[in-house]
Amino acid sequence: MGDLNNTQGIASAPKRFFFETLTGIAIFGIIALAAVGLSFFVKFLDVNGIDPVIVVCLKGAEYAIFFMDIILFGRFLWRTGLKTWGEL
Repeated sequence: MGDLNNTQGIASAPKRFFFETLTGIAIFGIIALAAVGLSFFVKFLDVNGIDPVIVVCLKGAEYAIFFMDIILFGRFLWRTGLKTWGEL
């Protein structure tokens, strides 16, 4: 009986990793869509003659949001992977 419970515990760790990864991908996608939306907005402002300083600052914010999203997503996957590895 003890081996059966241990096998179920091993099987649940990859399942948890899978669902936590899907959650992370969804959050990454939502934040990336916000960065893409900001990109379209910045292009719209640039075409309509808004002050270049404002456009450059918003472009910097767009890149900062996207790069932080990538960095934090990678960190999330790394920590989730280590946690899952420890549970196996």
